[in-house]
Amino acid sequence: MNVGYFDTTRREYVITSPFLPARWINYVGTLDFGGFVDHTGGGIICKKDPALNRITKYVMQLPPSAMNGETCYIRIKTDKGYHIFSPFYVPVLKPLDSYECRVGLFYSQFKSECAGLRVEVTVFVPEKHPRVLRKIKVTNISDKPLNVDVIPVVEYSHFDALKDLTNADWVPQTMQSRLAVNPDGGRMVTQFAYMKKEFGRNFFTSNVPFSSFETSRKLFMGDSGYGSWQHPLSLMEDELSNTEVNRGDNICALMHHLGRLSPGEEREIITQLGQMDELKDEWEKIAWYCDPAHVEEAFEEHRTFWEKYLAALFIDTPDEAMNTMLNIYHPRQCFITFNWSRDLSLYQLGFGGRGLGFRDSAQDSLGILASAPERARALIEKLFQVQCRDGHAMHQFYASTMEANAGDSRAHPDRPSYYSDDHLWIILAVTGYLKETGDMAFLEKELNFYDKDLEKKPLESGSVLDHMERAIRYTREHTGAHGLPLLGFADWNDTVNLEAGAESFFTACLYGRALLEMIELSRYLRQKNAEKEYRNLYEEMKQRVNEHCWDGEWFIRYFDKHGT
Repeated sequence: MNVGYFDTTRREYVITSPFLPARWINYVGTLDFGGFVDHTGGGIICKKDPALNRITKYVMQLPPSAMNGETCYIRIKTDKGYHIFSPFYVPVLKPLDSYECRVGLFYSQFKSECAGLRVEVTVFVPEKHPRVLRKIKVTNISDKPLNVDVIPVVEYSHFDALKDLTNADWVPQTMQSRLAVNPDGGRMVTQFAYMKKEFGRNFFTSNVPFSSFETSRKLFMGDSGYGSWQHPLSLMEDELSNTEVNRGDNICALMHHLGRLSPGEEREIITQLGQMDELKDEWEKIAWYCDPAHVEEAFEEHRTFWEKYLAALFIDTPDEAMNTMLNIYHPRQCFITFNWSRDLSLYQLGFGGRGLGFRDSAQDSLGILASAPERARALIEKLFQVQCRDGHAMHQFYASTMEANAGDSRAHPDRPSYYSDDHLWIILAVTGYLKETGDMAFLEKELNFYDKDLEKKPLESGSVLDHMERAIRYTREHTGAHGLPLLGFADWNDTVNLEAGAESFFTACLYGRALLEMIELSRYLRQKNAEKEYRNLYEEMKQRVNEHCWDGEWFIRYFDKHGT
């Protein structure tokens, strides 16, 4: 099956058919505001947390032909009524004459042709005032005039994404939509759960006046909801109902009459999907992106960021395919995992059971050090704030609340609650940052530990260097019968969960690596006593590993609680 190719010059993968064996997603924006867009135009968008502040509804388990999150309908008026299709193929499923999806660096561009029209859609999130921008350009490529309407649609999720799927009583009663009009005549349709109506309102609008709108999924589909996304009965009417729902399944559909397009004529609309804290503060930002020149400027700024990001590290080998992977797709993937850890994808669904992993995020900060060290530092600072006073780290946390937990160990109260490797990875992240930047003052920055009093105020803080020293101390003080680090609930192999007392060869090796970093750092800081102490600890662990973990042919991966 040939469904696409790499366009190395443009740093894009080009999908040439919507009929992929699996969905292809492309991330847009960051965890602060963003999500992903799939190859048929659907997508998840959230702000700061896909579990606790989700904006669009996207159900991965639905078939790929189903509408998921966001789409767009193109409508042509004929003597026999209205003819509709989607430039993304989904959800109308009307065969397209041509289809192309360019998966770029945190943007996607679609181009399709159907019924005498070419439709081009660019999707990205600008950094200045984050929101999803969809630039939709329609061109008449036929030899006759066509009367064309464009109807972009978004379906909302409750902000608590898991409750949206599990609570059909309370959740629908909280969902509301309202039309907002500013004194200059600008309009947007807002959506919110009533407990967040004073902050955290979602909004959907465009730079072209919409003649009508719909916020009820039931009314949009028609026949009391027994219509379908494939053929919404409301689109067989001239206008939408302008309903502002008080409960139920909230969507937003905007009717744009592009009017009569002569052969060769093109017209464009730009939609904005975002979330605001204050209605009065948002109008100016919306007005800014209603100007196509400003949208183009934002897209160029987006490209410039990626030019600089990729230029920071360039590798040349005799193999062009290797160069493409190392210079484009590997750093791109590192930026994805830096933003999303393992929290939101097609297999980690972002419904609240996970959040960001401590170990994962420490590793992810290493992946972007050459290209974006200041962003890596910001993540490292967050990680230290979910490290406990005794030196070990909480396994997972939610970036929006900084609430942390012990991961899967919570389901096994008879096992240790900590992961033996988590707190050691952060040492590698810090020393990597120091080597990349020379920012030695970072070691003096005071950061809170995670432990809190009854009022949830931090009990203690320490410098970055203090945090690192406590991480080493925790492993040193938690060793087993052979003097090797205790496994805890698990090490990097999360699936090995032995009873308390088990020892980990892997964590011994990671501890050794962390000690080597601390030795080098102490030498640079001219802290001779610390350097000597870390060197002694290293030699001590090295001797234990060589004595107990090598059987003559293989290294022994674990010792159980019985020492075998």
